[in-house]
Amino acid sequence: MKTFTVVVALLAMASLAAQPARSQDTASEIEVVKRVIEMLSAAINATKLDEILALYADDALIDSKAAKAMVSKAQYGETLKRAFAQRRSFRVETGGLRVSMADSNHATVDGVVYFSSASDRTSEKRQWKLEKRDGRWLIVEAKYQ
Repeated sequence: MKTFTVVVALLAMASLAAQPARSQDTASEIEVVKRVIEMLSAAINATKLDEILALYADDALIDSKAAKAMVSKAQYGETLKRAFAQRRSFRVETGGLRVSMADSNHATVDGVVYFSSASDRTSEKRQWKLEKRDGRWLIVEAKYQ
């Protein structure tokens, strides 16, 4: 009976010792996920279409204000290309990013997107769903709330 008690105690201690590492891993993953959204804003502001699209999975669905619909990554790229060609002057910022990790490969980010132009400043609540694919976090869905 003593052996059983000692084994159970050792297993419990090992489990507790592993907890901070898991929490630390989750915290670092949350920061990486947030960084993806921050990189998206920076790429939009720099009008770097390739960098923007690289943050999305090929099968992503994106809520587009310009298209007034959920569009594919390819359609979103065409919409942005037209906007950039027209030299529409706008700036995008994100704020209040809250990340929820469903598991080690799925995350949801809720936040606010601020749009600024020469004549207007608006904000919209936005949600991004990300998946880790081949070691990279990619946006698989982006929608306004």
